[in-house]
Amino acid sequence: MISMLCSIWGDFSDWITNAWTDTTFYIVVSILAICGLLFLSVFVKKSYNYNKDDKIKWGQLVLAILFIAVVVVLCVAKFA
Repeated sequence: MISMLCSIWGDFSDWITNAWTDTTFYIVVSILAICGLLFLSVFVKKSYNYNKDDKIKWGQLVLAILFIAVVVVLCVAKFA
């Protein structure tokens, strides 16, 4: 099981490192990071201006965490 996961990670890392150009990598990472930061800023803004009638948008926080996590995984696959 562990060897299968290591094999999948190795294949993914090789794909990111060799198949993607540096320009493609930086464009994809930039777009995902910007989307993650936008979702995070919207969540913080809605939470700061919280009314008791409004509900906090937890989905925006989850999306922000997912986008930033994908950026981290891509960067680790490329540079580690």
